[in-house]
Amino acid sequence: MKRLLVLSFLLISTISLVGQTLDVERLPDLNIPRAGHNVFYANGELTVVGGHTSGFVMTPTAEYFSNGAWHLISTVYNHDDGMAVVMSDGRRVLLAGGHDKNLGIGQSFEAEMYNSATHTFEGFGSLQRSRALAQGVELADGQVLIAGNHKDNDCFEIFDGKKSFSFVKDVTIWRSAPYLLPISDNDVMAFGSVWRGRFEPCDTVDRLNGEPFTVPLLNDWMPFLYDQNNHANESFIGDAAAGDYSYLIAAYNNGGEVAFIHIKDTVFSLLQTTIPVPAISEYGRIKYNRPAIADRRAKRAYLVGNDSTNRVYVVAVEYAKQPAPITLYNIGQLEDFGDATPILTPDGDLIVAGGIIDDNFAPLASVWLLHTGTEKALVTAETSRYPAWLWVLGGLLLVLAIVAAIRYDRKHRSKPESDAAADELTARIVQLMETQRLYLNPELKVNDVAKVLGVHRNTVSACVNAHKGCSFNQFINDYRVEYAKKLLRETNEIKISHICHEAGFATESTFFRAFKASTGMTPKEWAEKN
Repeated sequence: MKRLLVLSFLLISTISLVGQTLDVERLPDLNIPRAGHNVFYANGELTVVGGHTSGFVMTPTAEYFSNGAWHLISTVYNHDDGMAVVMSDGRRVLLAGGHDKNLGIGQSFEAEMYNSATHTFEGFGSLQRSRALAQGVELADGQVLIAGNHKDNDCFEIFDGKKSFSFVKDVTIWRSAPYLLPISDNDVMAFGSVWRGRFEPCDTVDRLNGEPFTVPLLNDWMPFLYDQNNHANESFIGDAAAGDYSYLIAAYNNGGEVAFIHIKDTVFSLLQTTIPVPAISEYGRIKYNRPAIADRRAKRAYLVGNDSTNRVYVVAVEYAKQPAPITLYNIGQLEDFGDATPILTPDGDLIVAGGIIDDNFAPLASVWLLHTGTEKALVTAETSRYPAWLWVLGGLLLVLAIVAAIRYDRKHRSKPESDAAADELTARIVQLMETQRLYLNPELKVNDVAKVLGVHRNTVSACVNAHKGCSFNQFINDYRVEYAKKLLRETNEIKISHICHEAGFATESTFFRAFKASTGMTPKEWAEKN
């Protein structure tokens, strides 16, 4: 019944949503195929900098678009997976970091400034730490905060706006291409995942001026990772002059669902939408792996996806309305459409330049313009192209879905029927952990526990939350930490990395974070003291 409910919804969503398309235009190709590059507007010119080209070889070049053509210029250094911050004067662009070898290997200290008025680059200094996949954001005083790294060795550092970089403070965990979002003129929060390419959420948020804090929502929803540019500008939907620091970012969960997270100051919440982000079209499943881009003037945010047939889709969410309406635009099949972060044009359109399809050794030179910003470019397709029988089937499935939902809800209540039942179930959960040690399985999910107990997953989550005062993940990690303590007491010879995996942690970063949250010490510090 549950599958029928999902399939019915997906089919009905397909019928109602895929009836619109967008005008699309292919611009002249770049001079050099690129991936791991930065794309931005400086001095009114669309500009592409750095990255790697064919053969996974770094390219010390940039290109700007003028008079209908791309003009190639040389940079001082390579910036493959480097950072770019367009300064508030709109003319200068800080470029820093990236890999120091071909094939995406290592990190670089190198920094330079691009002057878009003269199309020249000046190499002037060195980052405080070598970095790749870092991010930067300009502060109100003209300095630039920098954080993030390809692997470990992360911290907050400051560029003084002129020539020098200096250390500010350590962060609780290293992050790959973190979100750096200002929450006041002089305070910024940093969050995101430690790595891309797998689901490894991180609920810890660091602050430039303040103590780190946790966001339980980020245990279940992982923000999409940028490879380029400045998250703050592309995610901002507030009004800094009025003191409103609000942002909208796209995220996904372990089940592959996609949603939008609304952030105001330090409060994170899921944006309520009229329907979920569509996961399937008439041609198959839609894959989203690019971040959302916000257009503050139109009060819309866009999320680009594609399916296995090379069809491209754009989800538009009108985030200022409650609940926020969602529209899915079917652009059609586009060859050489790269997996790259879109950029918003001054007219509110989207540009996707370069990127890859599935091979870092063969990046693309194609540049696509998606006309999201002009109403005249929106073309409504004829809904009559759907046969009558499909509408009848959709209606029938809708009725069946409603019936299935009612039956499913009655059978699987998310809340125990009584306090006694909740107490009993909580005791069973605890007994299960202490007798069978399910927490030693690094792949353990709430569904696994629910199946053993013969109840719905929501019931397990509700019991743990109500009786233990924490999320299911924290509940399991607490058991793992206690088991790790036991191993540390028993021997001095065993390696910390071995203890991490023996205790059921999937990664060492999760182990260190959970252990320190529980004890206030690192595993090594705790072992020495105990």
